[in-house]
Parts: sequence; structure tokens; C-alpha cells
Amino acid sequence: MSHPSTALAQDPGQVSPGAMQRVLREQQTLLDSAGVGIVFIRNRALVRCNQRCAEIFGLPSPEDAIGRSSEALHPSRGAFRELGRAAYPTLARGQAYRTERQLKRCDGQLFWAHLTGRLINPRDSREGSIWIIDDIDEQKRAQAQLQAALWEKQVLFDSAMVGIVFLQERRMTRCNRHFEQILGYGPGELAGSSSRRWYLSDEDWHEAGVRCYAPLVQGQAFEGQMVLRTRDGRAIECEVRSKAVDPSNVAQGSIWIVMDVSERLRIQRQLAGMHGELEQQVRDRTRELQETVGNLHREIQDRQRDQERIYWMAHYDALTELPNRVLLAERGQDAIRHAQESGAPLAVMFLDLDNFKHVNDSLGHRIGDALLVEIAQRLRTTVRQRDTVARLGGDEFVLLLPGANAQGAARVAAKMQEAALQPVHIQHHELSLALSMGIALFPEHGSDFETLIQSADTAMYRAKADGRNSFRFFTPTMQAQSARALQLTNALRRALERNQLSLHYQPQVSIATGRVCGVEALLRWHHPELGAVSPAEFIPVAEDTGQILPIGEWVLRTALAQLRTWHSQGLPALTMAVNLSAVQFRQPQLLELVDRLLAEYGVQPHLLELELTENVAVADPHAAIATMDQLHAKGVRLSMDDFGTGYSSLSHLKRFQIYRLKIDQSFVRDLDHDGNDRAIVSAIIRMAQALGMRTTAEGVETAHQLTFLREQGCDEAQGFYFSRPLGAPHLQQYLLQRPA
Repeated sequence: MSHPSTALAQDPGQVSPGAMQRVLREQQTLLDSAGVGIVFIRNRALVRCNQRCAEIFGLPSPEDAIGRSSEALHPSRGAFRELGRAAYPTLARGQAYRTERQLKRCDGQLFWAHLTGRLINPRDSREGSIWIIDDIDEQKRAQAQLQAALWEKQVLFDSAMVGIVFLQERRMTRCNRHFEQILGYGPGELAGSSSRRWYLSDEDWHEAGVRCYAPLVQGQAFEGQMVLRTRDGRAIECEVRSKAVDPSNVAQGSIWIVMDVSERLRIQRQLAGMHGELEQQVRDRTRELQETVGNLHREIQDRQRDQERIYWMAHYDALTELPNRVLLAERGQDAIRHAQESGAPLAVMFLDLDNFKHVNDSLGHRIGDALLVEIAQRLRTTVRQRDTVARLGGDEFVLLLPGANAQGAARVAAKMQEAALQPVHIQHHELSLALSMGIALFPEHGSDFETLIQSADTAMYRAKADGRNSFRFFTPTMQAQSARALQLTNALRRALERNQLSLHYQPQVSIATGRVCGVEALLRWHHPELGAVSPAEFIPVAEDTGQILPIGEWVLRTALAQLRTWHSQGLPALTMAVNLSAVQFRQPQLLELVDRLLAEYGVQPHLLELELTENVAVADPHAAIATMDQLHAKGVRLSMDDFGTGYSSLSHLKRFQIYRLKIDQSFVRDLDHDGNDRAIVSAIIRMAQALGMRTTAEGVETAHQLTFLREQGCDEAQGFYFSRPLGAPHLQQYLLQRPA
């Protein structure tokens, strides 16, 4: 990596500035999407790299790499120069140079990497080079461990004080020296021999096959004694243990462990003859005492097991075998007492699995329980020996971290997030869950353990409210916000029956014609005491409490009823877009509900558009795709709302039956002055066109934004530039005033 590189060179006179910008944006998108590190080097300095390269070397961002010396990426100057000498002849011929070498991260840590380098212009090395870097450090360590294990296995085989034989179709493929010595053969003399060679007769050999191979065929091991024949014809008694190499395929052969026990058995028989009579007398005289002592021991053991079982049931969770609430409270009180006496810090962490209820609802409690057991094991292996991981119930866990301050607790939380995000394979499901965590510190957030638990729980709910998959430290303001959430929860339970909910409708306008082609139904809540409550505040509450299901059905029913009213009044045929939360999408009755309401209000399926967010497929992509396929088959259109702000998977997106992508207003808002947003919006539109999907831009407020969207080929737009969300009567007036 000692040769420089340069950026893409083109003749500015032949390429327009807009095209050049587009090429550069597309090039950066490719770089940022690559799964390997890519870096451009010129004059022994880093000119440019992608995000993955920055991650590999521990840089905060690709921009931090610019200008750094390429020599700093190597363990030493000698290693850096040696790579240059090795790579240059290949690079100079215009060929790619590949090698595996140790590199150095920014923190000084060395790691193994696979490098592929090429000169941008072999005729002029001053133009620089491009290198592709793949972090193979874990692979190297695994290979080293494998070699060590193989070496240890061979040493054990050669040094074993028992005979070891591998047979295949009753013919020896391999044995150790000790087996040859037992039978009196020299090194290698038995190689390839039939096992008949070390039996006294054909009958013995046949009987051995019946005794041994019958259990091997059934996947069991064989243990027993056999009489074998030495090279000089002597009979020796041996203990034999055998097992199939692959129980499912006996043809793969078997392994035999053989010990010569002739002398031991001879002595045992002599001792048995000499002491048989004496032992019988001792047995007769001690039988009653042994029975009495045995009964006493069994009673004591039974009582001990009962006590241990009672203690375990009272202090541990039966599913995960983690400490339960009782044992957690005991350890928490001890930890607080120690912290008070020693002045050492103490942290309490409250964890909750994001969207765990969806797993139970979609896949069943058996899968949910298996997932909890796996998560519990990951949490337990992440913390120190003296830390406590407890399960309170459901998907709630508490960590007690003696000696941990704020920084230490944050490090533990980050490790927990990383451990939880690794996919979990249960049966044929691949699940990936995130954690929301709250942290409370002693004594700042509570002087007793119960208060610390409550504070950590409150902070956990703040992490959920802030988008989940994160952690938050407790602050006094959270207590007031928690009270607000409880107030909203209680008020929302009566909002439907008290007619406090309403729908407003925002027009969706065709950019090409200027005609209103549809409306989006937006839920509003006006409480007599709380006033207007934002959907961003009460929708998460409705999802967490399960109230989103009856509310969602009301929204769908009200929107379709209004659409039928507009159609009966002769207004232009509009499509009705209705937002569907992930909780609604996963309910088993969704398809039946949509069928029933479409039939009840006489609305054609293609006039209903259900807007989904990108996280509908996080828990179970296969189930999500199946539901989308069924809705599509019924003629109902599906759109992906707020596209680009969630956790999109292009592999899933191409399989989704999506009719429309809605470009989130966060990208549209700054189109007038933000080149990155313009690039993102343009890329989304081109991708949607390639996939045969329509696009709708949200939050359009200026004519400049609309002009840009029109130039990029966006299909529809909605936003304050056209109209704010309106009640049904006002929207009707708006439609009548628009040109037909």
C-alpha cells in the first residue's frame, strides 16, 4: 500500500457538471455500500476511503482518514516498505496484487487483513492506487486454534497408553503404536489388515461382529471384554470400547479402544478365590448395617435435594435459570450496603426486548420462550462473575453491576446491544431483536434498591420512546414524563367511546398533471383537558398497550366510509391511504378485517392504499412477505412510508409487493440547499423506477422542491405547498375548487 491513487479522471469539457456530480454521488454510494474497506492512496497519503474502511481502522468517519500517511496503517516502517517492494512489480504490470498481512488500527491494535491493490494507471504510478481491505483477523485466529487442536489430537493419539484402532468395513485404516505392542506386531505391520487377523478363530471373529456392530448400527457405543490373538498365537483378554465415527452412517467406520487386562483379570480371579468366603461372611454380617446406613443416607440426600429445590424455586427463574426478583432484591440490598460502607459505585440496569410481543403473537410462546433462554445466556456471558443478571418476568431483565460507574455501565450496555443484535436461529426462524435499556446510579438516582429499580425502569421507557435499541441514564425530568405517559394511557382507553378521535385528510397531487389523485387519512386526538395530543406522542402509547388494534380498525372504517361518501357525491375517484402500524400488520385477523370493511362500504380494493413502515418485517420477514402477497392478490395497494429512515433491506424490498415508496419529509425539507438530500431523493426515485414502483414525496413546501422532484421523475407529492391536512368538509371544498 505504498503507491498512491487518484480520483476518477474525466474531461470536464465532455461531461456536464450535473452528470459529474451524479457520477460522484453514485460512486460514493457504491463505496459506502461495499462490505469491504476501499481506500485510495496517492503520494503515500490517504486520499479517500469508504465507511467500511474507516470502521476497520477505527476511524470516526471516512473524512478522518483524508491526509493520513499510509505508513501509519502498517505495524512498522519495515513492514510498510516490504509490502511496497513485494507489490510494485505486479502493480507495474497492470495486475492486481493480493496478499495477507498484518495491519494496524488507529488504537495500535494489530490485525490480519486480505489486501487487493491495483494501480489506477500502470503507466504512471503517480496517479495512485486503490486497495481493497478485508478484515480476516477472526478467521486467522480460528485457523490457529484449529491447527493447535489437530496437533493436540495427534499427540494424544500417539501417547495414549491404550490401543486405538480405526476400522472401516472391519479392515484397519489406522492404529497407534500401543495397539501394535499389545498384539506383538512391529510398526506398520497391521496396516490394511482385516480385523480377523487378531481373533483366535472365524467363529470368534463372527461373534465379535454380531456383538459389536449391532449397537453401532443403532447409534450406540459398545463396551465389553474380548479374547484376542497375539502375533505368536497367545490368547489375551482385553477390554474393548467401540463407537461409530458417524452414528448416522456406519459405513464411515468405527474407532476402537483396547486395553490388555489379562494380568489384571488373573489377579482378580485369584483374589476372588482367596477372599470369596471371607467377603461372603462380611457381607452377611454387614448387610443389615449397610441397609440401615443406606436408608439414612437416602433420607438425608432426599431432604437436601428438597431444600435445594425449594430454595432454587424461590430464588431462580424456572425458564432461564437466572436469579428472580427475590434473589435480586437480596443481592441488591447487599450491594447497596457494601457501596455505602466502601464508597464504591453501583449501577442498576433495566432491560426490555424491543418488539418481543410480536414474536409471541406471530410465532407462538414456545418460540418466544426459546428466544428468552438464548437472550438470557447472552446477557450472562457478557457481564462479570460478580455481576447479577436477573429476570423479573416476561421479557424484562435487570442487571446489578457492583463497582460500575456511569462509564462502566455505558460500556456494559453497548456490549449488551451488540450481543442481542446477533441473529438467533430457532427452528426455521431467524430472529434479531434489539434491547431498550435504562440505567440508574447509586446514590444519585436512589438510596434504596427499589428506588433504583424504578428509576432504571423509567429510563428504559425513555429509551423506547426515543426510538428503541438504545440506553438512557435516569434524569429527574423522566419521572414527570413517565407520569405523562401514564396519563395518556388512561385517557386513550376512553378516547374512542367518547368520540375524541377524528380523521383529517391531506391531498396527494400528481406532479405531472396537478390533479389530486388521492388523500392520506391522518389520525387526530383532541382531549377536553389535555388539548390536542400529537400522534407522535400517543401512537407509541397505543402500540405498547394494545389499543392500536381497536383504534386502527376505527381509522380504517372511518376512512372507507368517508371515501364512499365522496364517491356518492360525484367527487373524482380518489385513493385513500391509511397508515398501518407494525402491530396491526402482524395481527392474524388483518386480511379478514380488510375484506369485511371493503365489502361493507362497497369500495374497490385498488382504491385502498395501506401505508407500512420499514420495520414491519424485522421479526419475521417470511410472514410479512406472505401477508403482503395476500393483500396484493386482493387488489389492495401497499406503500412503504418514511422510506430511508428505518432499517431497510433491499433483499426484502425487492420481494415486497410494494406499489409506492413514500420519500420521507426529512429528505425533502432541505432539497433547496442540501446536496446530500438531493442525491438521496434522486437515488430513491431511480431505484423505485427500476423496481416498477411509484414514488410520493412528503413534506413538499416550496416551488423549488416541487421543481426538483418533477425533474427527477417523482410521481406524486403532498405537503403544505398544496394543502395542510383538512377535515372532511374542508377537503371536499378544496377538491371542488381544484381544476378537474
